[in-house]
Amino acid sequence: MPERTTGGPSGRPASHPRSGTDDDTGDELLAVVLIRMWALASGRTLRSDVPPDQLSEEELIAFWADDMTAQAGRHARPAAA
Repeated sequence: MPERTTGGPSGRPASHPRSGTDDDTGDELLAVVLIRMWALASGRTLRSDVPPDQLSEEELIAFWADDMTAQAGRHARPAAA
């Protein structure tokens, strides 16, 4: 059986640079998942030319604010008649 290589002393593959602690990596992954899920659910998008932590307050509010409008899409609940 071939020996497993991890890419470095940290035990992580070399293609995944460490940004600090394991919590940082988990927080970054959670942020990516939440942003993508909200983009799919709301139809809104964030600018892709800057990281989310460098967006303006107005841009973040516009993305995350729930205006309670009727949902669109094939999984939306039909409006009550």
